[in-house]
Order: sequence, then structure tokens, then C-alpha cells
Amino acid sequence: MTSSVTVLTVAYLSFIYQCISCLQNVNPEIVLRSALFNESTYNAQVIPRRNVTDTVQISLKWNFLRLKDLSDKEARLTQTITVELKWKDEFLVWDPSLYDGISYFTATGREVWTPEFLIYNRLESSFLSDGLQAEQVLVQNDGTILALPFGELSTICSANTELFPADCQKCSIALGSTGVSQQQMFVWDDNVATIGYDKNKDDHAFWKITNVENTSFPSFLKLEIYLKRLPAHYIYNIVFPASALSILAVLSFLIPIDEGERLSFGITIFLSFMVLMLQVSSVLPENSKSITAVGKYFLQITCSSLIVIFSSVVLSYFERKSNIDRCTCRLNSVHPKLHGGVCKNEHKIAFEEQQNCTDHITTGIKEHSDKTMDRFKMWGYRKLMRYFRPIKLFSWVTLLSCLIVTIYGHIELYMIMNDETCRISDLY
Repeated sequence: MTSSVTVLTVAYLSFIYQCISCLQNVNPEIVLRSALFNESTYNAQVIPRRNVTDTVQISLKWNFLRLKDLSDKEARLTQTITVELKWKDEFLVWDPSLYDGISYFTATGREVWTPEFLIYNRLESSFLSDGLQAEQVLVQNDGTILALPFGELSTICSANTELFPADCQKCSIALGSTGVSQQQMFVWDDNVATIGYDKNKDDHAFWKITNVENTSFPSFLKLEIYLKRLPAHYIYNIVFPASALSILAVLSFLIPIDEGERLSFGITIFLSFMVLMLQVSSVLPENSKSITAVGKYFLQITCSSLIVIFSSVVLSYFERKSNIDRCTCRLNSVHPKLHGGVCKNEHKIAFEEQQNCTDHITTGIKEHSDKTMDRFKMWGYRKLMRYFRPIKLFSWVTLLSCLIVTIYGHIELYMIMNDETCRISDLY
């Protein structure tokens, strides 16, 4: 009997020793997780408040890492960001001294309660596509939970490209909770809510972040980003070549019309405009509601080249017709030919009898005693008819029209390119 009791005592003590040894080899974090995530005391679907009527306050910070692009064709704003969300879970509190000094551990969004955090105007992007369920969170011993979702976010941006390439845009990011979550409230600190935009506002080749503002409601936040386009690339690659072509279109009026070179030169300039338009069409925003400033500029200077072509065709036609309608004058057995109703040889004109040289001169010039005065009057009339013929008037009018269209197009584009015309204050 005594021997059997002794055997049982030894076996019991051995079992206790083995249990103590097993407990000493167990990871304290596993014990902590088992104690906290007990199905009988914790559920990730239940609001983390011992008083179920209390509201969970969620602190939110928005950190800009990089502005990737603002697409004019697809009207989307793409940026790389990190969002910091912080809240307290009253059921995830423990004493670190009881668990080998463990003061925090990581968990998934499915293991703990997470707020219903959505971005309403998000486009095709993997950032927070499933909310915070797939994110890693940091759980601290006082119940504070920290989530830091990171990724590339694309949102809808209703861009107005009327002032392109010197336009300013305002893009909004709307985020908040779902309609069924009534016991969570987002807290937005104006002092530290938006981080990093001032350091990364110049970190883009075509855009500059000028300001970031936020509007907060109990369950809804709206972040507004103000952007200004940097137009240097478009000025050097679009505006300067078009300006050079427009200047050549005006200078083409100095080419004589009788050889036909002005017409071919005007057609060459017009074709050059078409080639340049094909090259920049991929850069210009696709928007049917408003025409961009560069589009209006191209339309105006293209019209100047069309004016050159139209003027050259008309002048070439009437120039050939006037060469046929020539008349002769009797000059002491010398009969020089007239061009446009005025004698070419100014030194051999005799005023001895009335003559009808052209259709414009309907009354003859009578011989007077003072031939010097008659010669001066004839010279002045000849000059007047030379510069005020209908063909000459048409040439001057077309030149003036081409010059006005070109100057107006450049002035209008300069006013738009001016920094003051961006009107960033109108977006606020």
C-alpha cells in the first residue's frame, strides 16, 4: 500500500514538473493573444466599447508621399499616400508585466474591430479596396490601435482645361464611414492632419501643389487639393514653333505676287501648322465642353495662313487679267504700253491732245501753258491710282487682317500665360 502511494506521488510530481516546464516554454505573446481574442469575450464585429451607446473617435492623418499624375484625358488624380488612423479598443487592454513585458503586437484587420473607412470617389485602385480588413494594425497595451494603410490612390477629378496650359485645378478626395456605421466619428486635427504636401509639392514635372484644405463632419471628410500646371514644357514645344510659323505667314506678303511664290509659301506654312497640330494633339486635353487656350491660339494663327492663301489666289487671278487689259498711248510716234491705266514710261508722255488711256481716266487732260504743273498733277494722280486700285486695297486689307489675327492670338495667349490669370483664389 505504501509503495503504491509513493508511486502515485512521484507520478503526480512528475506531471506537475512537466506542466511547469511546458508553461515556461510557451511564447507569452501566444498566451496574450489567447487571452485577448477569446471568442467568449471578444468579437471583431462588436463595437469596442463597454458601454455600447458610446461613440468611437477615430483620429485621421493624411500623409502625401508623391504626386504621380493628373490625367486630363481620364480626369483622374493619382498619388502615393499613407493614411494614419488611430482609435481605442477598450477590450484589448492588458498589463505588460504579466506577459513578459509585451506592450504591443501586430494583428490583421480581420482579428480586431476596424472602422468602416471608405473613399467614395476612388477609381480603379487597390488602395483600401476592402477597407481596413486586409491591413496590418498595431495593438498597444492601453487599447490604442494604429493602422497605416499605404498605396497608390486614384480618384475622380473634374478638371477644367479651358486655361490650358496655364490652368489651375481643384481635386477632392471624399472619405468617411458607411451609412450603417453610426457609432464612429472621425476626428481631423487641422494642425497635423495633412503631412508631407509642403515637402513634396514641387516633386512633379508638370504640376505644383499650391494648397491643401480639409472639411470635416462627424462621419465624413473632404480633402481638397489645389494644383497649378507648370507651362514651361508646352511653351517651348508648342507655342514657340507656332509663333515662328505665324510670323512667317505675315512676312509672306512681302513676296512678289507675279511669280506665284507667295501662294506656294502660304500653302507650305498651312501644311506646317497641320503637322504641328498632329504632334500636339496627343498632349492637348480631350474635352468637348470647353476649348483650351492653346487650341484657340492654334485656330487663330491657322486662320492667318488661310488668309495668306486666299489673298495669293485672288491677287494671282487679277494680276494675270490686268496683264491682258493693256492700252497704248501716242507719244510723238512712240507708243508705250500702259499697265493698269497708267503709262509706264513717265518721260515720254505728251499732253498735246486728249487721250483715253484707261477705264479709270474718263476725262482727258487738256494742254495748259504751264506744262510743269500738268506734269506734276499727272504724276500725283498716277501715284494715287497706283496705291488705291482695288487690287492694292485688297492686298492691304488682307495683310492688315492677317496681322490683326496674329497679334490678337499672341496677346490673348500671353494674358492666359500670366500668373495672375491662373485665378487660384477663385478655386478656394
